[in-house]
Formats: sequence, C-alpha cells, structure tokens
Amino acid sequence: MDGKEENGLLALSAVGILLGSLALMFMSMFYGGFVTMKLWNGIISPTFDFAQLNFFQGFGLDLFVSYLVYTSKSAGKREEESVFKLFIEATVSTTLFWGIGSLVMLFI
Repeated sequence: MDGKEENGLLALSAVGILLGSLALMFMSMFYGGFVTMKLWNGIISPTFDFAQLNFFQGFGLDLFVSYLVYTSKSAGKREEESVFKLFIEATVSTTLFWGIGSLVMLFI
C-alpha cells in the first residue's frame, strides 16, 4: 500500500470509531432515561404519591444525576479511559439497578 491509501484507511477508521462512540453514548443515555422513568414510576410514584414521569423527564433526571455523580467521582482522578469501557460500565450498572428495582417493585 502506498501512503495515500494508508492515510485514507486511517481517516476512515477514525471516523468509524467516532461515529460508533457517539452511537454508543446516545444509546446509553436513552437506556438510562428509560430505566429511570420505569423505576420512578414503579417505586417512587406509588410510595410517596409523586407524579409519574414521562420518558423525557426521566431522561433529564438521569442526565442530571449522572452529571452530578460523574463530576464528583472524576474530580480526584484524571485518567484516560476507553469510551467503550465507560459504555459497558454504564450499561451494566443501569441494568443492575433496573433488576434490583424490579425486585423491589414485586413487594410494593
């Protein structure tokens, strides 16, 4: 391969990684908003007689709480982490919270 083809493949792979990372980020955010809405409507709303949330309210609440937790957690350390590792951690923790919340909802 000559230099032009190699540079073209590198640029194409960088664009693919960027688009893949953005897609994973948005999927993770929407999944978190959905789980927040489900858990709020299943646990908090009946327990404390609060209003139920729609998807966009759950999405906003999830983004706000995630921002607070992430900024307080990352204030002490400044390491470079993989975007894919962060996506996996966010997805697994959200799924675990949904599972635990679903078990709690069985007893309400």
